[in-house]
Amino acid sequence: MSSATTHVLVTGANSGLGLGICLRLIDDFLNTHPATSSLNIIFTTRSSRKSKDTQRTLESHLRRKHPSALHARVTFQPESVDLTSLLTVLHLARKLNASSLPHLNAIICNAGIGGWSGLNWPKTIWTVLTDIRNATTWPTFKLGIVGSVTKSQLPSDSTAAQEPALGEVFCANLFGHYMLVHWLMPLLRACPSTWPGKVIWVSSTEPQRHHFNESDFQGLRTEAAYEHGKRMTDLLSLTANQPSAHKSVSTYTALPKQSAASANASEQPGRPNNGPPRLHLYHPGIAVTSVISLFWIVHQAYLLGIYLARWAGSPWATVEPYTAAHAATWLALTSERDIHDAEMATCSSSTTSETGVVEGRIKWGTATDRLGKTTPRPTEVPDWGVNGSGLPYAKDWWGGVGGIGRKPGSMEATKEDVQEFLDLGGRVWEGMERLREEWEGRIKEAEESGAIEKHSKQ
Repeated sequence: MSSATTHVLVTGANSGLGLGICLRLIDDFLNTHPATSSLNIIFTTRSSRKSKDTQRTLESHLRRKHPSALHARVTFQPESVDLTSLLTVLHLARKLNASSLPHLNAIICNAGIGGWSGLNWPKTIWTVLTDIRNATTWPTFKLGIVGSVTKSQLPSDSTAAQEPALGEVFCANLFGHYMLVHWLMPLLRACPSTWPGKVIWVSSTEPQRHHFNESDFQGLRTEAAYEHGKRMTDLLSLTANQPSAHKSVSTYTALPKQSAASANASEQPGRPNNGPPRLHLYHPGIAVTSVISLFWIVHQAYLLGIYLARWAGSPWATVEPYTAAHAATWLALTSERDIHDAEMATCSSSTTSETGVVEGRIKWGTATDRLGKTTPRPTEVPDWGVNGSGLPYAKDWWGGVGGIGRKPGSMEATKEDVQEFLDLGGRVWEGMERLREEWEGRIKEAEESGAIEKHSKQ
């Protein structure tokens, strides 16, 4: 494929936010890029049937929204993967690395599950009726499933059969993506140094300090496994360029070792190694997606509730997945220099230097006005502030202590809070790298014993 082609991988694209991201990628790319450039959307689903449905939807959107002369500039590449199965993740990585793709410009780590059994209806009704804006933005009424684990990752006759439990929500939302990104480093590092590869982690508005328990690394003992994983995502993304995480990030973003777990995932001959990708953090605001299953009438009521929250002034009530995708596609298609300039414009460098943070990263969210006009906006993160300064974003319509885009009761993070965030981020990186190496070792052992090949033939 041409080097003028932008290649973007989107996971979980069969519906909801993932599909919305793919649709918006088409529009934003064709509206902002020159006629000599093209876009290849590599989207993943969990089955070939879902892949066909997604491709039909994308092709229909392209025909309906854009002149036929532009159609040749956008191509679709369906792939199947189950993020709760490390072997299918590895299979996808090997397939893409061995393909003719010259590089991957961006991976949008969207796929995931909620891990909820339902809603606490009395609390739902009460909080929505009394404070709809905050109840929909920072919900406290979801009922989480505790201790859900994935199916066995390796064949039962493998010498590595005594494998430890792997949290289902943790694996689907974070660890499966974490492994995929590492195994795809040959493609990410092949991007031109003037336009490095990007990894865009999808978080949410919800994670708070109390959601993450370091002693329960995979969130197996909490009812808030979803929020636990999203807090980990925030910690990983925002500290990735900080000294506390440097050693772990360096091994993570290096090319995979030539082992049994990655021997077939090596780069194509002649594929360059231009440097590591940049890690970015994004949340979609509050949109109605399939991450939580609701009866039709409840779904409609929830949809109306988010619209009411928008009209009540919530800047994060994006409602529709296509609308919510704005900040994700902006991060994927915008140059690193422009993103960096936007980050630096948020607060002065002297402010962040007081906390010891080096060019603090930002959690970008899709914000909307009452009429549905969207824009990427910085988001305050507990113990981090907006960019590691500890301070909220106080320069426009939602910022400041009383800002309507800020969780009620939020406090500016102290220098000590920021330092704790940095230290915790470094430890989370160490824990994730340790877990990655352990699972790569198990997979290598199972492959060398022939158990995986035998199982695949059955």
